[in-house]
Amino acid sequence: MVDASRANLTAQLSTKDLPGPRGMFTAAVGRSAATFVWESADGRFCSGSAATDGGFTSTMCGSDHRDNPFSVRPALVPLLSTYTFAEVHVFGADREIVRSVTCNGRPVAVRRLPPVLDGRRALYAFALSEPTAGRVTVTVVRGRAAATEHVELLGGGLRHKASCR
Repeated sequence: MVDASRANLTAQLSTKDLPGPRGMFTAAVGRSAATFVWESADGRFCSGSAATDGGFTSTMCGSDHRDNPFSVRPALVPLLSTYTFAEVHVFGADREIVRSVTCNGRPVAVRRLPPVLDGRRALYAFALSEPTAGRVTVTVVRGRAAATEHVELLGGGLRHKASCR
């Protein structure tokens, strides 16, 4: 299923937006679609989603490799927030390691992806089954100390949807 989605997505990419030598990383998988992220050959961050049957594809690439610079301080760097088959978030962790993601104290499955920016930025992804308001809590380790950060969700002011605080 993932291979079919990847093939459909790759077929729609321009030559300049094709994945560089490290390939595409799977950020999230749905019943009939998947979301991927990658670095282009010239170092731009790209993302895309595709159905297995070719029913839809969606792609986006930064215009320059400097669009998402490496942080001089420990930081979470939001890279992708989208809703296709699920609410999918991809973020980088500069100078810190993500230990957990929670919504209202409940664990959210987080996927660690291969690093980018010459191995300096760790990438993480998580998916929520529906648009969700609020933000998730991210526990990180900086050196030997734990810290708490947050990732804003897409639900905004949706009062009738699920919410993380």
